[in-house]
Amino acid sequence: MKFPILFLWISLIFLGTFPLRSKEPNQSSSPENRVESILPTTPESGSPWGENSERLDTIPVLNLVDEKNSQKRWQDANKEYSSAIEYFESAKKNIDKRREDSKKEIYYEDRYEWQKQIRKENKEKEFQKLLFDLRSQTVARLVKAMNLLDKIENPKVKESAPYLDLKSGIYREYIKHQEAYKNYLQVIDFAERYMDLSPKNEAEAEPHRLLALSYEKMEQTALRSKNQELYYEFKELKKKHLLRFAEIHYGRDSKEYATIEEKVGRDF
Repeated sequence: MKFPILFLWISLIFLGTFPLRSKEPNQSSSPENRVESILPTTPESGSPWGENSERLDTIPVLNLVDEKNSQKRWQDANKEYSSAIEYFESAKKNIDKRREDSKKEIYYEDRYEWQKQIRKENKEKEFQKLLFDLRSQTVARLVKAMNLLDKIENPKVKESAPYLDLKSGIYREYIKHQEAYKNYLQVIDFAERYMDLSPKNEAEAEPHRLLALSYEKMEQTALRSKNQELYYEFKELKKKHLLRFAEIHYGRDSKEYATIEEKVGRDF
């Protein structure tokens, strides 16, 4: 079942409003009982969700276009998408280099270990702030690319491979940044949108992995807020995507799938 983003937002606003009317759900917070303990921490090899983001060449779609501006809007969206990737990767490499260089610096005025530790923590806060700002600027470019694509109304163009591939790429990058921000509602919303774009997207393991992780975070939030209805809804969605991930990533006949299916059967 789909979980509309508007309802998610409304639900969170009122998350603490409805107390549990039956016994508390029994959910252990120990690490071995969490999705993270049974899922890979990175996308599978060869996945378009991997380290190297996918660029798209400008693809002629004029034979599909009845609307004059559709081709230009597609090209402009692709330009924003590509520049967002290049800008982020280049700036992140610079931040990573500065972080490594800072580890080699020696401050003779720091005579005590606590002084060194404070300086190290302050430096890391500085780099995290730079990375946060970089992600914000990158997300702004991705949103601009989304808006350009959304202005294309020609049905043939919107059903074409170039349009769907570009929109999929934009969504993938946007989801990655939202996950880094721990914006699990945005991850859920756009991962669902991503899978709705094409059967090929739904058959990828990574969106299901991200959804299982995100729904577990929302499940834990509902548990803390004692919202029974949301707790069970998030839990069922978590289990659904956990099983779908295992089916795609490992195969239904694998030992890994059987292990995860057993956990889900025990109301994991």
